[in-house]
Amino acid sequence: MANKNLSNSNETYSFFNFKPGVEEARKTLQTWLPWLYLLISSSFYLRTYDSAQVKITLVQMGGITLLGLWLSLLFLEGKKAFRKDDFIFLSPFIAYLAYVWISFSHAPYKGPSVDDLIRYTIYMTVSLIVIREFDKKAIDKLTRILTITAYIATGYGFIQWIDTTFFPPPSIGSGIDPFIWRWAFSNRVFSTYGNPNFFGNFLVLIFPILLSQFLKTRSFLYIPVILLDVFCVYFTYTKGAWIGFGITSVVFLAIYIYFFTKFDKKKVLKIYVGLALLAVLIVASVVFYAKKSSLTSVPFRVATWLSTWEMIETHPAVGTGTGVFKVIYPAYRRPIIFHLEGKHNTETDHAENEHLEQVMDHGILGAGIFYWIIAFVSFIALRALKFKAEDVKNKKPLDSAYDILGYLAAFLGMLIHNFTDVSMRFVSSGVYLGLLPAVIINLSRGHALWEFHYMENKNSEDEDSRKNGFVSVFRAVSMAVLAFFAYKIYKEFSELQGPLSNYSRSGEMLQWLISWSVFIAIIAYLLYRFYLIISRGRSLLAMLALVLMCFPLYYFWGWFKADVYHNMAIFYSKQAQWDNALHFYYKVNENNKYFIMPYYFMGNVYNDRFNMEKVYNPKWGDKNGVARDDFERAMERYETLRKMAPNYVQMHHQVGNLYLKMYGYYMGKNRPQDALPYLDKAMSRYDLYQNIDPVFPYNYYRRAQIWIIKGELDKAEKEYLNYINAWKCFQEGHKHESAEAYANLANLYYLKKDRNKAVYYFNKSLELDPNFQPAKNALALLKGQK
Repeated sequence: MANKNLSNSNETYSFFNFKPGVEEARKTLQTWLPWLYLLISSSFYLRTYDSAQVKITLVQMGGITLLGLWLSLLFLEGKKAFRKDDFIFLSPFIAYLAYVWISFSHAPYKGPSVDDLIRYTIYMTVSLIVIREFDKKAIDKLTRILTITAYIATGYGFIQWIDTTFFPPPSIGSGIDPFIWRWAFSNRVFSTYGNPNFFGNFLVLIFPILLSQFLKTRSFLYIPVILLDVFCVYFTYTKGAWIGFGITSVVFLAIYIYFFTKFDKKKVLKIYVGLALLAVLIVASVVFYAKKSSLTSVPFRVATWLSTWEMIETHPAVGTGTGVFKVIYPAYRRPIIFHLEGKHNTETDHAENEHLEQVMDHGILGAGIFYWIIAFVSFIALRALKFKAEDVKNKKPLDSAYDILGYLAAFLGMLIHNFTDVSMRFVSSGVYLGLLPAVIINLSRGHALWEFHYMENKNSEDEDSRKNGFVSVFRAVSMAVLAFFAYKIYKEFSELQGPLSNYSRSGEMLQWLISWSVFIAIIAYLLYRFYLIISRGRSLLAMLALVLMCFPLYYFWGWFKADVYHNMAIFYSKQAQWDNALHFYYKVNENNKYFIMPYYFMGNVYNDRFNMEKVYNPKWGDKNGVARDDFERAMERYETLRKMAPNYVQMHHQVGNLYLKMYGYYMGKNRPQDALPYLDKAMSRYDLYQNIDPVFPYNYYRRAQIWIIKGELDKAEKEYLNYINAWKCFQEGHKHESAEAYANLANLYYLKKDRNKAVYYFNKSLELDPNFQPAKNALALLKGQK
């Protein structure tokens, strides 16, 4: 048996016995979780399509490891795992986790929602683990590691500022930032987060934690990182982060003044009025600056919020389903979004407001549980602060009061910031949704739940300690399984990385070395800790939990591989090496069948290539010896995509183009009876796309082309005029005028033998673009026909 002296603050509890393996499992959780958060915040990997995919993978695989370890610990503890009283503090998190799964069960398109389901499951698992397992010592370690995380993030942010301020852009020369993504956001710093907005959210939430630690310890070590935090917040140039930082500071001051100062109530009330006015001034000033400096930031958010509200109205009580925003949103997107973005092939993944998206996903019921967590945690924290700083006039508040102050302000600040931001929907910020409230609860209570279990009963129910041959065999099998999966992941990571000789740039070589160092350190540490738990523990269920953990772990490792393959596929697509591109696109969906983009890209490859010779090629997705042509291959990819995301970017327009190509193909074969049905099929898909994007000009042009083929020139004229007059944009005086649109309309009038209108609209085309060659040529031809 392992003896343990349990101490917290100035209190020391009696010696008591843990079951074998319990201490090892708990220590592993208390060590691995903080370092996992550091890795999630600090890691990026530039060989994946998404530079932040490594963060997602760390959340998925690291979170599954945490869950496996925790289940193993619970099985080891047996009857000491839970008491009824525990669920007073765990119930809001369990309720939210349960509702997330219920919401997922009725989501209309589950595939794209799996990612969000796993993320929220892990976030709430972290909450449960921290509340039950993290004592004061573990939380202090966590706080120290978060401070290191802040130093890494702000330090690299400062390097980026130096790089963009004093060194040339990549097109001209190199700089102090060695990585290939330098200047990715011009002069905005984004650190290891790959996006200034996500970096800004981290800076907002970590600031009060750092400041409270300085107030508690008066240590100089916190001053540089606090100053760097403020510096980086400004140079993210993220308006939402500026608002979040300002309001978080106000919240921090409000709590500090009430609990940590000697002001009387009348004076506190006056200060609060001043702080409220300051908060309003901060918001108004930033919004005014945002409207002045950017024509898109505010209107984009307002338009997205209005569309989200319309989505909420469809299922207000129970919500549309976990993680379905990006799939449902295209049907509600306002036309102004296309003008603001200047693009038509992009996605809006989130609502630009976490609180609206909570209601959209989970309805009033689910959002109510979300706000129950917030209210519950805030109430406990404020009650604890009242106790821990009750005699502030005569003595300094307890150290834990400062900890609560920092974490509570961080939690509330993050939530406030995300009224205008989506950062919590991405793992670099979202992970703190699970961590912060749980830490606040334990700091407020002074103990982890497990400590209370052992305070009441010092003795552990021991199991039969006689040697059991079956247990020994199962230990060996468990370690063999863990070692096998570790080796398999190691080997595949080695293949993804390639040899160092493949890299020529200093930044790429540096990342290769760092990647291998971190990878090997994680594998070695976890394997060693698993060995200790398995070799000392006696519970077969505990070992089984660690073995079963390996299967979802390896599954989500496949998602990481898929992102690397996707990056390679795009590289080959840009080189027009279609066979290589298709090979890797298929490998993407073999490893992650819910990754939507490759289906669309493969459909587009076949659409563009349009080889109508029927051949059998397994590398092109052909199966069971059945030969296919590119039309069949493209339709199979598009229809697979449609089942998961029915309005994905320009899918309907691309299918319309494919049908139009089939019309041309059969007409070229002199088979008009086979060709004509494809015109109606194309028009049907162009109709669908027009409903979700009434701004895209080529959709109107293709529709007009079909009417011209059918000889219905008046309908073709209506298509061109509908586009030019912005008939679905519902904004008086707004038009979609372009040289190409007027030239197309002029050509139509020429076909209708209306020479005057043809000349008029060719001239209109040249007024917009005097160098538009098709209009110049046509006008010259018309003048020559006088």
